[in-house]
Amino acid sequence: MALRAVILSALTAVILSAAKDRPVSEAILGSLHSLRMTAAQLPGQSFSVTPDSGTATVGDSVAVRFRIRLHERDQLLDSFPQVAGDLPAGVRILSVQKLARTDDRLYEGSARLAFYRPGRRPVPVFGVAFMRVVEGVSRAILPSDSAFVLIGAVLPPAGNPPLKDIREMEKRRVPSWIWPVVLLALSAAAWLVRRQRRRRIEQAAPVDAMAPEVHVPEPTPYEIALERLRRVEAESWPSHVLVEVHYDAVAQTLRQYLEEAHAVGALERTTAELAWAMPPHLGRGKLRDACREVLGEADWVKFAEARPSAAAAAEFLARARELLTAWHGTRAAGEATHAVR
Repeated sequence: MALRAVILSALTAVILSAAKDRPVSEAILGSLHSLRMTAAQLPGQSFSVTPDSGTATVGDSVAVRFRIRLHERDQLLDSFPQVAGDLPAGVRILSVQKLARTDDRLYEGSARLAFYRPGRRPVPVFGVAFMRVVEGVSRAILPSDSAFVLIGAVLPPAGNPPLKDIREMEKRRVPSWIWPVVLLALSAAAWLVRRQRRRRIEQAAPVDAMAPEVHVPEPTPYEIALERLRRVEAESWPSHVLVEVHYDAVAQTLRQYLEEAHAVGALERTTAELAWAMPPHLGRGKLRDACREVLGEADWVKFAEARPSAAAAAEFLARARELLTAWHGTRAAGEATHAVR
């Protein structure tokens, strides 16, 4: 199983290198190195991936089921399987279900994917973290088997149908009087700008040339996020029957902080996509689960039209502030380690 995952990853690297004009050997070596560092297959283990349907259409939701068997000395370190390596082009992860234990050393779960390219497409290789203390394996990744789905095109195979009822754009002449009006408006705008600039210069107080210039540092993304949460709390939207605005503003503040401070694409991803796409240091400990809970609660209010009480909204903001502080602590710790090196 591990050899099959290596071969699939190497083939994907060859295709991507051809699209990006990179040397094939460099792409294959990078793929092998990545799998060697992240994946491990030990005796007594299996990770099978089975699509519910072998055929689908471009953009349809495709369900895949996970079945994981571990050795008696193994222990899972994460309840959510994640994509091993980079996500292939044309594939999007819609949701990943938490693994549930059904029998001794047997775990089951599922995920929903969408494919945007027709043909026989491979299901991404997933991985789950585990440990085996007796043999000295403190952390390794168990990769999944390979699976394929046949994706059909949306358009008919006979070719593009002719477009109908589309008229050519009618060319209209610009009235001759429009140009003098435009020139007059531009002249008036320029005169107003010069007048306002002259008035500001005349009203400005004289500045002592010998006074030292005071440098005011720009606020950090963490300080900006704290200030946004303070404003949300001051608005007291839940007391004005605007609890959905309160939850949405808090969730957007957390997503913007991830964008600005950690360069994580959080504004365009769903909560499930963001949870598995976060860097390891942001998901360390229980931070990943806390992120799912906070943003998932905001989605619940936004899309399910739930209306929590004012006390629940205040507690939600407090948990969001704790999560923000924990993320900032991981960034500060990383910068301190960088400085020591």
